[in-house]
Amino acid sequence: MQCHTQAAGFSLGLETAQQNGDHLYPQTGRTANQITTLNAVNVLSPPVAANPPAYADPSDAGQSLTARARSYLHTNCANCHRASGPTGVNLDLRHDTPLAQTGACDVAPSRGDLGIANARIIAPGDDARSVLLARMATRDANAMPPIASNVVDAAGAQLIGAWIDSLANCQ
Repeated sequence: MQCHTQAAGFSLGLETAQQNGDHLYPQTGRTANQITTLNAVNVLSPPVAANPPAYADPSDAGQSLTARARSYLHTNCANCHRASGPTGVNLDLRHDTPLAQTGACDVAPSRGDLGIANARIIAPGDDARSVLLARMATRDANAMPPIASNVVDAAGAQLIGAWIDSLANCQ
């Protein structure tokens, strides 16, 4: 119950916005939209309406860096880091929360700076000063996520680092 909280909807499963995209089904060799397919085989009850929102695939370089980074943060961090979340810090990393309202951008960390000079949770244009990235890139007592992970997500950290470096401001 540390993660499966009321704020997160108790389940940390996939959201329709994460599944709304094409998928190659190896059994048939066909590529189809996952939501359309799940509706067609009566897995979703009630069926999801046509054209739900879609999050960017963090590994799809054809999508914008911001869309990919915000989708990554939503999927991997926002279950806890959201309004009424269980963390005790004022962060809201949900996909649709404007960056300036996340409580992270150009904000000094309240739970330690990890020895980073002039640290910010997210320091626009400077991933080396960003505690969010430092916590993602470690597996010690300061790690994020703090449980259920023993390996740094190197691709995720690289994505978030590139996104932070690309930021000119918090808008």
